[in-house]
Amino acid sequence: STIFQAANPLTQKALCPLPYRARASARFEEDWVAASSAFAMPGVSTLADALLLSDECKVITMGSPPFSIVHTNRAWSQLTGYKFTEVANRTSGFLQGPHTEKLALQELRAAVHKGQPTQVRVINYTKAGDPFYNTLDVIPLKDKAGTLTHFCGVLAGEPVADGVVPKLERKEALLPPAIASETEETEDTAEKASDDDGEVLCPPLAHIEANGAAAVLDAGAAAELLGESEPATKRCKREYRLADAINNTKDAVVLTEATPPYAITHVNQPWCEMCGYTLEEVEGLTNNILQGPDTDQALLDELMASVRRGEAHSARLVNYKKGGVRFVNQVQVMPLYNEADELDHFMAMLQEIDAPVV
Repeated sequence: STIFQAANPLTQKALCPLPYRARASARFEEDWVAASSAFAMPGVSTLADALLLSDECKVITMGSPPFSIVHTNRAWSQLTGYKFTEVANRTSGFLQGPHTEKLALQELRAAVHKGQPTQVRVINYTKAGDPFYNTLDVIPLKDKAGTLTHFCGVLAGEPVADGVVPKLERKEALLPPAIASETEETEDTAEKASDDDGEVLCPPLAHIEANGAAAVLDAGAAAELLGESEPATKRCKREYRLADAINNTKDAVVLTEATPPYAITHVNQPWCEMCGYTLEEVEGLTNNILQGPDTDQALLDELMASVRRGEAHSARLVNYKKGGVRFVNQVQVMPLYNEADELDHFMAMLQEIDAPVV
C-alpha cells in the first residue's frame, strides 16, 4: 500500500527469510562467523536502536532471567515461522532441538548471565521443524546509568544442506509457558509521592497498568500526570521511557517512530488481540489502518497536532479492527524519551469502551 511504502521503504524489495543467505553462500565456512558479526553488530547499542525498522532478524528479551521475549520483528518471523503473539513473554528455547550444539548454548548462557555481548553459531529449528544454521549476535542494552535492561538478538540464518541435519518431526510446535511480566510483578511499588527536593515523581508505568480501566487517561489527568498542571518546581522529574512501554504486557500498546509518518515499530499482544492484526502485518505501517468512515477527522487532527508538538493527548475515537469491525477507542498518546532525554518514540495505549462517542 502507499502508506506502507512511505513508512517503510524496505518493503520496496522482497524481504528474505534468510537475509544473509546470498552473501553467506559465497563464503567459506571459516569466514561465516566474522562475516555475520560485521553484518549484525554495528549500530545496535540501545533499545531504540534495536527497535529500528530493519530487514535484519531481531528479537528483544528482558535483561534478567528467564530472558522472556518482549519483541520480535517481521524478518524474525519469516526466518523462524513463529508469530510474535505465539512467543511473547516466553523464552527462546523453542528454537532448539536435538542437534543444537550444547557447548555453544553454555557459552551463550554464561555470557548473558554476565551481561556481556557474545556471538554463537548453532543449529536451530523453524516452527515447521526445518533446521538452519543460526549465527546469533547477542547485544546487551543498557540505560543511561549503565543498568542492563534488555538484550537484542540479531539472527543470521543459513540453510542446512539436505540430509545433513534431519528435519525435526513434531505434531505441533510446543512452546514454553508464558512468563508473568515484570510490570505485573511490581504493581505494589507503583507510587512515590516526592523526593527530597520536593519534585513530583511520575508514577511508573506499572501503576497505570495496575489500574485497569484507569490506564487510559483523559486529557486533564494526562496533563496532571506529566506535570503540565503543576508549577515549574513541581513538574514531573521522570517521563515515561521506551523500556517501560515495551515491557507493558497488560495494556494494548502500539509504539511508533517519533517523526512523520510515525511508522509502527512495535505492538504488543493485547493490542493484537484487540485490533485483530499481527505485529508482522502492521510493522512499518501507520495507525491509519484503524481509521474508517466514522472516525472524527477533527478529533484526529487535534490529536496529531499534539503529537507534532511532542505532547501527550487523549481522545475518544471511532476506530476499526481488521475486517472492518467498528469500536470506540479511548486512546492515550504519550511521548517516550531515550536515555539521552531525547524524544524517541510515541506510545499509544488503547482501551475499547462501551460508552458512546461524545
